Amino acid sequence: MKLFFYIVYPIFFFAMGCGIYIAYRSTDGLVDNNYYENSRRYFQTKAIEEKLGIAISRPDTLKLGHNVIRVNATSHGQPLKEGVLSLFIGNLSNTRYDSTMSMQELSPGIYQATTIIPFKGKWFTRVDLKLQQQLITSKKWFFNVK
Repeated sequence: MKLFFYIVYPIFFFAMGCGIYIAYRSTDGLVDNNYYENSRRYFQTKAIEEKLGIAISRPDTLKLGHNVIRVNATSHGQPLKEGVLSLFIGNLSNTRYDSTMSMQELSPGIYQATTIIPFKGKWFTRVDLKLQQQLITSKKWFFNVK
């Protein structure tokens, strides 16, 4: 029985050491360095959004190939007329296909952009609304393209 423990303990400690080393070397930066400032900006942006009554609808689901992405933007229930909307779209596993584009206003409150989804996977979309060169809100959604 002692021989079993003499063999298992070194293997266990070697595996633990390797795990700690790999975790240290491949840190992915999930902790934000400037957390306080970023959270303060977030809450200021949310306060402005609530004051203006901004609402942006979720786009329809994304599909493989050519996509027309439409969103409806309103302020206090009325169509938003003076906003500048931009769309960011990217794949979670490959940043090479990330792109940002301006959304064109089709009619008051309805904005559209076109993009191509080249492969299946988890895709992230973000719509940013700016009024008078100031970011008012940013809405984010995840889509599973099959």
